Amino acid sequence: MCRLFAMLSVKVSDASKYLIEDECSLYAQSKKNPRRLQGDGWGIGFYKNGCPVIVKSEKPVYMEREIFFNAVQQARSRIILAHIRRASNPRGLPREKMISKVNSQPFTYQNYIFAHNGTITIPDEVAEALGDWKHRIRGLNDSEVYFWFLMKELSEGRSISSALRNFKVTLNDLWKEACRKYPEKRRPYIGLNSIISDGEYLYAYCGYEEDKALGRSLCFGDQPVFEMSYRFGEEKLVIASEKTNRAEDWRPLRSGEMLIGRVVGDKIEVEIKRIG
Repeated sequence: MCRLFAMLSVKVSDASKYLIEDECSLYAQSKKNPRRLQGDGWGIGFYKNGCPVIVKSEKPVYMEREIFFNAVQQARSRIILAHIRRASNPRGLPREKMISKVNSQPFTYQNYIFAHNGTITIPDEVAEALGDWKHRIRGLNDSEVYFWFLMKELSEGRSISSALRNFKVTLNDLWKEACRKYPEKRRPYIGLNSIISDGEYLYAYCGYEEDKALGRSLCFGDQPVFEMSYRFGEEKLVIASEKTNRAEDWRPLRSGEMLIGRVVGDKIEVEIKRIG
């Protein structure tokens, strides 16, 4: 279970408040629960002169406090995405193969920046379904096959919402055969939560099968662990795996919902679509 953050602003700004300063900032979430440490890498993505910039590390963010804080302060942009990693390991690989900078998120392709919270339990089957796009996979993070599936769909002219729907359909179709190979696994994924930007729009998708056994949110424990949160005003939209403070008016992004944010004139415009 990783942690996600994204921010869209009318004006260029940094995300220090939500990534560092708040009671439940992304940094605070990384070490809030000693039994659920987010200790397998971190990354920040933003846009500079219209082009994606990615800063990543394979080390625990709570052990690189100064480096992370400096990266946050340097990431001044209208769109900022961040990710801290608690590695999933559906292939049962040795830890040393799982933890590396190439496996840290966000991932980027052309003008897209993407990060995922969850587990794709059948990553090899998804990789085979990518066709020629399989050769773009660089690491051993199951989230990367999710990323390249979406990029393939977008390159073929589909919308973000269609790409997300198709990924879920493909996962379920692949599972019909793969479940026989993996009797120890219960489902093809545990969480499809994702944040995506093309440099103009900011998208967030919340997708998971509701299961009480998955637990509650890390900091405040007042929402399902995979239910996302967002808040927005005229000048700023913030999306996170969970609310970073209690003072602002946070709203839930529930399973099956996609958020679309953009700047129109000098205001933030937000749309919520139910895509399943």
